[in-house]
Amino acid sequence: MKKIFITLILTISFINPIFAIEENANKISLEQAINLALDDNIELKEQRKNADIYEYGVQKANALKNPQLQSNLLMGPIAKGNSSQIGLMLPLEIAKRGARKKVALSELDYTNNKIKDYEFKLKLRIRTAYFNLLVAKTELKILEERKELTEELLEIAKQKEKNEIDILQTDMKLEKLLVQINKAKANIRTAQYDFNKILNLENNTIFYDTKEDNIFGAEFFTKLELPSCENLEQIAFENRYDIKMAQSKISQAKNTLSSVARQRIPDLYLAGGYAFAHDGTSGAYVGAGIDIPSLYLYTPEIKSAKLELDKTQLEYNSIINITKNIIHTNHDKFIMAQENVEHYKRILDKSQKILNLSKQQYKKDKSNLVNLIIVEHSHQELLKEFLDTMKEYYNSYIALIQELGLDNLTIDIDL
Repeated sequence: MKKIFITLILTISFINPIFAIEENANKISLEQAINLALDDNIELKEQRKNADIYEYGVQKANALKNPQLQSNLLMGPIAKGNSSQIGLMLPLEIAKRGARKKVALSELDYTNNKIKDYEFKLKLRIRTAYFNLLVAKTELKILEERKELTEELLEIAKQKEKNEIDILQTDMKLEKLLVQINKAKANIRTAQYDFNKILNLENNTIFYDTKEDNIFGAEFFTKLELPSCENLEQIAFENRYDIKMAQSKISQAKNTLSSVARQRIPDLYLAGGYAFAHDGTSGAYVGAGIDIPSLYLYTPEIKSAKLELDKTQLEYNSIINITKNIIHTNHDKFIMAQENVEHYKRILDKSQKILNLSKQQYKKDKSNLVNLIIVEHSHQELLKEFLDTMKEYYNSYIALIQELGLDNLTIDIDL
């Protein structure tokens, strides 16, 4: 008895928090979810720290070399005929500090574009998680509607005389639907956790859920007239952050090559200070020096920098070529998926009418239960196919805007 009591306590303590989370979930729109993540996503905050680090890198690259304190104190008989000295020597870099600063600025530009690219991809991940949660809710909605229809059919069957087979068949169907509904609820819970995991907010005391209950809202069916592939390519070249990152890498490689090549330019050293002798004679001294790169000409560094420049140029060309091909592919996929959604909308309207007519015929004994079940099953299969088509439509949409580097294609659609 004690074991049973403990088991019940553990079961209740495990189940209650789950349902409490669902009941107390804060429903937010997609736009609100994205804004929350941009403000409070932990990983994004971590990425943004890199910009601050490279800001200090620019200051470091622009630094002047510190002067050196020098002294030359003579002791013994030699000090009688020679002077001792104390003063400063200032190293002067020639044509190096500016080039080094340009390298650091290129690194900062690359980092800023990388952060923006992370923000952009985070938005796409939130869009996907939001949509997946809506799909899970829609699947539950479809099952619950099937359950309502089956319960209605069960009542009709019970009202008819000598109809035990119809009652048993309908009751079995209802039991099976209850199992499917439980699975659908579990899928929703998983999708909710995935959605909140992607939000990854530092303030994680609130559990978030989608504002909508399914994907049958009109905003998910906005038909888009896409521009030509050539125009889409131009949009991508202007907006893609990974392309901007590749351009920054080219700039960085050019500046690095320039900076390394300037290591061959000699540096100057200027010195001066106070000189004094033991007989009381005093004065000043000045001096100059030059650092001549004669034994080591930085040839390996220069060749390496040239290869790195060639490599970054090839990377950029590769991104451009791949982008062109993928845009054409994703453009065609989206157009076909959009057309298929429109087709299924019309098919579902007709299927719903057939289902309603079949139900009325069964009520009036003009049709049997088997025919109605066949019609209902066909309708549910169409709903599943419609959801699959919507997934294809959504995935092709996300793939397309990802290639373009845009949050969305128009302000009217909010997928």
